[in-house]
Amino acid sequence: MPPLQRLDEAFGVRPGTQSNRRVLRTYKWIQFKGHEEVTEFDEQHFAAEGIFSQNSSQGHKEYQDRLRTIHLRKEGLDKAQIAAALGRSERFVAKWWQKENKEIPRPWGVHEYLTKDMGRNSNGVGATNGATMVEDSVQDTATWWRDVEVKRKFADDPVIYEEILQNTEWKASNARTRDFATGAYHLKYDQRGNIRWEGHQNGKYQPGLSPATDKILQKLFAEYGIADRTSGIITNWYPDGQGNLGSHRHDCWTALFSFGHERILTIDNTPLLMQDGDLCIFGTQRHGVPIMPEITEGRITLVVFFYPNDMQKKGMWQTITDPETMTTSPAFGRMLHDQHLNLQNEKELLTPQFEKELLALQVLGFSSSDAMVALRSAQGDVDRAAELLLLSGAAPEMTLEAP
Repeated sequence: MPPLQRLDEAFGVRPGTQSNRRVLRTYKWIQFKGHEEVTEFDEQHFAAEGIFSQNSSQGHKEYQDRLRTIHLRKEGLDKAQIAAALGRSERFVAKWWQKENKEIPRPWGVHEYLTKDMGRNSNGVGATNGATMVEDSVQDTATWWRDVEVKRKFADDPVIYEEILQNTEWKASNARTRDFATGAYHLKYDQRGNIRWEGHQNGKYQPGLSPATDKILQKLFAEYGIADRTSGIITNWYPDGQGNLGSHRHDCWTALFSFGHERILTIDNTPLLMQDGDLCIFGTQRHGVPIMPEITEGRITLVVFFYPNDMQKKGMWQTITDPETMTTSPAFGRMLHDQHLNLQNEKELLTPQFEKELLALQVLGFSSSDAMVALRSAQGDVDRAAELLLLSGAAPEMTLEAP
């Protein structure tokens, strides 16, 4: 289980690196006032997709790795396995792995609210994203640090942009900032004391507003195990390149679709050029939409906020017990049971999508319901799904052959 590749390296935009690959786009962009940047996006950038690591700073990376040593130890990995997974020394692992999350010191640059649990606290401070936390949601400190996943053309339907644009009641959005200690939100004001406004329009998405989008959302919910009843969904419209959104964090996980003209989405200071139909899923990384003065056309983002359950957390960290040891994971076994409760509404969607893979697992002797849950967690990878089922202790049902 080697460390994941960095997002900026995989997409060919890491500062100070050079490439001989053909440049396909060059854009000027401004995330912070008065600071213009120019980025070349080459062939590698548009071909790359998958799951990648990314952090705001070395301090954030250090804090994340400290938390992950604890998480991986609880999952049954030994010191050497954890060191290999994190790309760290065994000495580093030994220093942190026996501690609890609350005992981990916060490196310089990591805001205090990132050391707290996700969601709204007892004083009402926290979530303002419309997502609902339910019984099987995880919210511990370690959950803030999800890897970044990019899927190109996940929503490949050209009508979506116009359907959302024409059927949404767009409104201006006031600018806000966060208290670095508590995470509470506060309005921003200009030098004259007037409320500042964001450089885009926002809207609320309701089922039926765009039939094409409804289908894509059901596909997202089914493939990633997101319960539609607990997610919050908004839309943001950027009429042209002057439309922007300042860099910020959410205290939940985010699935972000981009429709319309290509625009940069910054993820922890890394520019990711999102095109029509692309999907990016991330945790609490800083992200924003910078000004791009050369863009004259519009772009809409559809943003799905959600709190992860235990299966999503473990899957996105790539941390379910090492398949080479085939050690049973009781936690995953419990998750299989929990996921069955939400499976019935998604059965019709999953069966045609993973029909061949589902049949292959059933031939091996796994039950249809277990196989469907595992395929959803493995995003259709039948080999990975089989590993997860074996790790969960879901033994194949043995059948006697006819003589």
